[in-house]
Amino acid sequence: MDNLNIEACLDAIEQTFEMEAEHIVRGQLGELGALAREKVDQLGSLSNAIEQGALRGQSKDVIDRVRRLQMTAVEHDRHLVAMRHGLSRLLERMGRLQSDSNVGSYNRYGAKVQFSNARGGFESKA
Repeated sequence: MDNLNIEACLDAIEQTFEMEAEHIVRGQLGELGALAREKVDQLGSLSNAIEQGALRGQSKDVIDRVRRLQMTAVEHDRHLVAMRHGLSRLLERMGRLQSDSNVGSYNRYGAKVQFSNARGGFESKA
């Protein structure tokens, strides 16, 4: 890959990372999924070029751009892992809220009386 092609590849990856950062900040998971395939293809092309020695003889600026892209990829990965973790915990908590909510009342002596087989999506008191 010559100098012009590697710079075009780096430009494309930088633009993709900028769009990815916007989607991460906005929490647009659907958009991230659509962007993932493009990002994988671009990074695969860069990786193949690097393995074939495309960075030999490149300027320090190009090498620095590749290093910054690597750091950006790691940072975005951390954000995506955190988002996935947060969403899984949220779904877990919502499932618990719904399954833990029993419908019932109190009898005249103040004891709890459960309605038979009544479960619903009711939130318990905080």
